[in-house]
Amino acid sequence: MRKGLVSPATALLPLRLFLGFTFVYAGIQKLSDPGFLHAGAPTYIGTQLEGFAGGTPGGFILKVFAIPIPVEAGIGVALAEITIGLLAAAGLYTRVAAACGLGLNFLLFLTASWHTTPYFLGPDLVFSFAWLPFVLAGAEGQPALDNLVDRPSVAQRTRLRPFDVEEGDPVALDPGSTRRTLLLELGAAAAGIAGISLLARGAYSAPRSFAQGSSSGSGRGGGGKPAAQRGGEAGQAGSGGGASKVPSNAVELGPAGRLPSGTAATYSDPTDGAPDIVIRESDGGIRAFSAVCTHAGCTVGYESGTIVCPCHGGEYSAETGEVIAGPPPAPLEPRRVLEANGKIYALPT
Repeated sequence: MRKGLVSPATALLPLRLFLGFTFVYAGIQKLSDPGFLHAGAPTYIGTQLEGFAGGTPGGFILKVFAIPIPVEAGIGVALAEITIGLLAAAGLYTRVAAACGLGLNFLLFLTASWHTTPYFLGPDLVFSFAWLPFVLAGAEGQPALDNLVDRPSVAQRTRLRPFDVEEGDPVALDPGSTRRTLLLELGAAAAGIAGISLLARGAYSAPRSFAQGSSSGSGRGGGGKPAAQRGGEAGQAGSGGGASKVPSNAVELGPAGRLPSGTAATYSDPTDGAPDIVIRESDGGIRAFSAVCTHAGCTVGYESGTIVCPCHGGEYSAETGEVIAGPPPAPLEPRRVLEANGKIYALPT
């Protein structure tokens, strides 16, 4: 029988490197996001944790250990991801790093990915099984620091412990001491990467939103039209006698001109204060939905005609609010808005 071109161990090297660099990237992405640690931002870690904990088998772990300290938990997870990624990519303490990566991904499967249907679309379950070969076999047979420390050549020993080497000395290398030295170096690298990511994130800039005024006066009571008003029906008359009447419980969001065609803005729901999103369609009409992602509670945005969640890639139809991609388990709830007299108003649901 013809032997394979590479050994099974070598064939797993690309997977190990992928897992390592992906984890490093995941940690950097979190810490470099200006909204990740900013309460009220669309990607705030506290909101994500609350969403992950709701109705999931691993939610109790988040409620006990993470939700009470969301910022510390967010930084801790990001730093852990960077450290695990560096260890896996370098092949140092590979089994330990893989076990930690598997545990983290499995917890995310029991929380963040739990409502994903069908289950195989949940990436965290796939990542959990991808880590498993390295938990069982480590980096045996692959280019890795574990193998370099355990079975170094004389030249490699000299590079690892240069100050203990004298000419002609075969060098008795202490693997435990060398591992600790390398671990400290990678730990310092992880801390440096995390620190640079935090410094590079910049100031948080809130997404486009309406600054709401007070409710319309009772003198303007009448029969306003509900959500999805069409431009031709918006009643954009001036303040004269032809002005359209607005219900007394309507809340003014702002001038209609602040919402051009193909754009969206968030506002606080007049019923419960939760974020909503109003969208100006290409034909001039407006629609509104809850802006709270049904997956993990992040605030959604509007991009290229689609409502998107910035946290985990969920996508919703801008016409119906239905889920069209990603992990959200339910559609966005519609909200009531109307356009009249050159302004946009929100009505309680």
